[in-house]
Amino acid sequence: MFFQTTTRLFTGALKALFSDFDAFIRICWAWYLLIAVLSVLAIILLGERVPAAIIPIALIWLASSASIAVAWHRNLLLRERPGPVHLRFGGRELRYIGKTFLIMFIVIIPAAIVMLVAMLVTSGSSSVWASLLVVGAVATFLVLPPVMRLSLILPATALDEKLGIGEAFYDSEGLGLPMAIAGVLLALLVGAIDYVLGFAAGALGGGSVVGAVAIAILSIALQLAATALQIGILTGGYYILRERQMPAQPSV
Repeated sequence: MFFQTTTRLFTGALKALFSDFDAFIRICWAWYLLIAVLSVLAIILLGERVPAAIIPIALIWLASSASIAVAWHRNLLLRERPGPVHLRFGGRELRYIGKTFLIMFIVIIPAAIVMLVAMLVTSGSSSVWASLLVVGAVATFLVLPPVMRLSLILPATALDEKLGIGEAFYDSEGLGLPMAIAGVLLALLVGAIDYVLGFAAGALGGGSVVGAVAIAILSIALQLAATALQIGILTGGYYILRERQMPAQPSV
């Protein structure tokens, strides 16, 4: 069951993205362009005072993240098609941000304790890579699963459905680790593709402007893919949660 659930989440997120990648592009392109334009204008107009623009741009980035996530959840679960320009931000997206911060506040202290213990245990190790591997394994198996289970309130918020923190956690028993592992595997997959394509683009471009542009385009495309895949993991987990809550069909 564990392997089956992990595989279902992993392949489901990939299929959802590549079967409707144009919809995700329509959801996010305007937000990314807006942030890029504002960042360039800040550099040109403010010069050395650029740090003054960090907070407004960060707030816009936060709004864009919620808007993109909500739209992708609704596209996958409700088949709600995005328009050509998606710059929507309202009460639904604001609630999504609020729930995200709520989850962060709930897990930050226990997560910090777990990570501190892991670092203390590996502090005497002579190998930096071994220490990082242990800390990463601890994060994957102890920290991420409960975070993923609590995060199932986010797709519910995007769909305007009621799902409390306690209900999300207890009804998702056995889902946390498959979601965490599927998310880590997808992140590693995107990272490996980024490395290979970046190396190939650099080799073919030979450090030229064409090579730099190609690397930039590939990085942006992979960043978009990584974002969509992680949202897809949560969406898949929420779908399975609601499957579990459906009443069993009476046998004939």
